[in-house]
Amino acid sequence: MDFKRITHELTGAGPYRHALFYTFPGGLRFELSEGDSPLDLMLTALHRATVIARDVFGTQDRVLVHMQRFVGASGFELRETLRELRLAGIAVPKVRAIWREADSDTDASDIGSWINCAFEVPAAKLQNLLWCALATDLSTVCPNPQCRVYLIQPASGILLHPYDDRGMDVICRDSTRLRPLYEKHHAWLLDYDRDAMERTFNPAC
Repeated sequence: MDFKRITHELTGAGPYRHALFYTFPGGLRFELSEGDSPLDLMLTALHRATVIARDVFGTQDRVLVHMQRFVGASGFELRETLRELRLAGIAVPKVRAIWREADSDTDASDIGSWINCAFEVPAAKLQNLLWCALATDLSTVCPNPQCRVYLIQPASGILLHPYDDRGMDVICRDSTRLRPLYEKHHAWLLDYDRDAMERTFNPAC
């Protein structure tokens, strides 16, 4: 399976990074965290993200994961990421795709670049992956690989991006595939962007 090609074809626009809800209209944005302490925020976010992700992946036994991290010219940060992934129970398999992308904000390759890695893991590791994604902005929570995590369902073309403990974007080129999530988890939609989602999935209102 050509993992890099799959990731590039998901949106029809090649590489993607952050704020997928705003970059690719017709998606969903969920509010995940509630509570006061970092642990409460993390546990609530993990629960909601897991419920939504399991609805997307259903009974599938494999999950395609795409990870990104910006690293300096030395690439030293990758050692830290790999160590934290191992602590989270995620082993990067030998069958994988790895590629580098220049930083769109600078032309100086000596400053650093984005390292991408795409591979499949057992669906049993879904919650482990979500933990890695949601811990990004919580410095007191470990393990924390400090990388962006995208979860992909190739058959449906659905892409999940839990961008931190606060929320998760879910996009698909065929927005009708997202309607079941919109209807089932309507209460978890992010209020700030609710109007935009209503225009897509409930235009009569």
